[in-house]
Amino acid sequence: MPIKIIATDLDGTLMSPDHVTITERTKNALLKAHSMGIKIAIATGRTLGFITPVVEQIPFVDFVIFSNGASVYDVKSQKIIYKNHIPPESTHKILEKLHGLNVYYNTYVDSTVYIQDGKQQFYTSRDLPEDFLKLFMASSKTCKNLAVELNGKSAEIIAVYSSDEALRNELCEYFKSLGLLVTASLKDEIEATVPSANKGTALKGLCELLQIKREEAMAFGDALNDIQMIEFAGSSFAMGNACEELKKAASFITLSNAEDGLAAAVEKYALKVDF
Repeated sequence: MPIKIIATDLDGTLMSPDHVTITERTKNALLKAHSMGIKIAIATGRTLGFITPVVEQIPFVDFVIFSNGASVYDVKSQKIIYKNHIPPESTHKILEKLHGLNVYYNTYVDSTVYIQDGKQQFYTSRDLPEDFLKLFMASSKTCKNLAVELNGKSAEIIAVYSSDEALRNELCEYFKSLGLLVTASLKDEIEATVPSANKGTALKGLCELLQIKREEAMAFGDALNDIQMIEFAGSSFAMGNACEELKKAASFITLSNAEDGLAAAVEKYALKVDF
């Protein structure tokens, strides 16, 4: 059955290890697929305001599933076509609790990253490329008190970073007690969304809207927040650098993002290029 949509995670998957650039081979593979009528969807834990540099590199992308599936953006119409957010009451309660803890946290609201003031030192200890962190900070807004300044707002996602495993586990249980789904896309991180907000649910809804069968969907990922999308797609690929849980869930394992693993799979299975 021919592929009609390709959905790909960003960091660790579509992006090079610098988290900023897309290789020419990958761009060309996706462009060729798009020219054949295959829809291209980004599916990321990032919020919409932090993917502009990505879309600039592949301007032909059709849809953006962002904030782990909390929202879907139609690039052509420039409209958000789907929202599924943490209610304002729960958002406020979580931000009040986090304000009193010695952890770094942020929240995505209205397609923007909001950071708690005084927590910026978090970045100096992260094992992430400097250019990526600069882009992240440039696209973020800093607040003195997120709980106060975002009161009444619903959150797409709330992310917490801590090397204290016991604290992460405690917060996981707290988020779950509020009826939220907990996942992760980076080391020492947890992300909370509403249970039905995940990349798989969003991709499923998008396919239904476009009248595309799951067998006609191809998906790529590397982390825990990609599992539902990988489980939904008929042709699913874990990157060579993916976590073991994702590799077990995927139909195939391709090369790493440093080796153009996405391009190699698109060329072989969607474009039918023989090597």
